[in-house]
Amino acid sequence: MQKSFISRLGGVDVSGRKTYDLVDEPTGEDYRALLACARSQCETLILSVDTARELEAEGREVLSRLRGELRSEAQSGGVRRLRYGFGPAALTVLVEAPGLYAWRQPSRPENLCLLRHDGTPWIVSIAAERIGYVELTPFEKLLLGRSSPGLAAVLAHQGARDAILAAFERRSETEGERLEAELLAYARSVIDEGREGLVGALHDWLRSGELSRVGAAVGVAAQLGLIELEPELAQLADAVRRDALPGPAAYRSSPVLRIRWRTRFERRLASAITTLEAVRSG
Repeated sequence: MQKSFISRLGGVDVSGRKTYDLVDEPTGEDYRALLACARSQCETLILSVDTARELEAEGREVLSRLRGELRSEAQSGGVRRLRYGFGPAALTVLVEAPGLYAWRQPSRPENLCLLRHDGTPWIVSIAAERIGYVELTPFEKLLLGRSSPGLAAVLAHQGARDAILAAFERRSETEGERLEAELLAYARSVIDEGREGLVGALHDWLRSGELSRVGAAVGVAAQLGLIELEPELAQLADAVRRDALPGPAAYRSSPVLRIRWRTRFERRLASAITTLEAVRSG
């Protein structure tokens, strides 16, 4: 058999493993389930510390608690690479973080990575870039799905359409956040004299059916407490419940991204409705 068809490292056949991008950050129970699954596969964790930036007290405490698990330390430029044993004591420290991308200075050491017993990566993260991926065998992916269906649902095979669309989507969301911030600043400047016109303009965006405009309008309405738009938000919530609000057309062939979009939109809409209800009753 030609060796090009089999990948080996240290005598370990890794040809059955696939790399999956994390479409969204694992947080809360999903993050803890990820670590629990890794515990049976991994024996090493790696963290980094940028010596040019001081760690806060919380980060220094993490290093102190992990000191007994330290296996080696190396320095490249201004970055310390700390290699620890991934045993029960280390797991206790890791699970206290709220999510995978919480491993970022100055509050914590950076870029949590976990290595298998053969030294190959199981999970790799770059917290500042909000990038993470896992390398899994089909059986490991099955186990992960059983322990955390929500987490398994946001794994996209690296290089496949879902993963590339997810990268596009994250960048689009960043631009959308900037646009919303600009809209909000402008809306604040006109609300005193032009509230009626502002409500009318946001009403048009909420009814436009163009999801980027709808999302921005929901955010601005909530930030400014525009209770006049409660009926429009209630109609949107009803459409979501009836599955009558189509997600982005680009995701029609991607169940992972359709579910992701719907979950994020539902949460944002529910938060906006709760905010306006509080404004009205308060």
